[in-house]
Amino acid sequence: MLELIFKGLLQWLFDLLINITEYLANSLLTIFSMDLEYFETQIPITTDIVNIMAGFGWALLIGNLVFQAIKTMATGLGFEGEDPKLLFTRTFVMTFFLVFSRQICDIGLGITKSVIELLQIPEIVQVPQLAESTFSVPGDASWLLVIIVGIILIVQIVKLFFEIGERYVIVTMLTIFSPLAFAMGGSKNTADIFKGWVRMFASMCLMMI
Repeated sequence: MLELIFKGLLQWLFDLLINITEYLANSLLTIFSMDLEYFETQIPITTDIVNIMAGFGWALLIGNLVFQAIKTMATGLGFEGEDPKLLFTRTFVMTFFLVFSRQICDIGLGITKSVIELLQIPEIVQVPQLAESTFSVPGDASWLLVIIVGIILIVQIVKLFFEIGERYVIVTMLTIFSPLAFAMGGSKNTADIFKGWVRMFASMCLMMI
């Protein structure tokens, strides 16, 4: 009698764990849309943060231009400056990128979304539950081993879910702070920061795929 109660309790808990896993998986499918709509819906202040970052981007771009220009004019005092033509050309190009930073990021996210769609991500996730026949054999403890292995697999799946969610948050943050990255591409001395952002953004999109 106690064995039946214990078996029924574990079966109920395991089924509950499977249902929770399915809920997490189905919620995660929204992330694969690869746009900021989900993030903006959950955190409405995101739009205001994007506008603030755009303002900081303009301040950094203009400030960096002025600073590098002053260094160029002070080359006679031992400072190492850039070619003014290249400096102003870089700044002009990055001005265009800064204005359309969100659209540029959306292009990268759109390409990632298209590849994900080609991989045929399912519209719904269903985790198969254990058959009743697994629990119906009296005196057989193999069902306990099945539950233990199932729990281990579910834990690994949940860890994967959180890792995918982490990648999505990183991609979102990189998109929000993209004006700052484009502002840093205005001069040769700060171009490495912009290149580092590009590499990280591209690698995060690849990781999502």
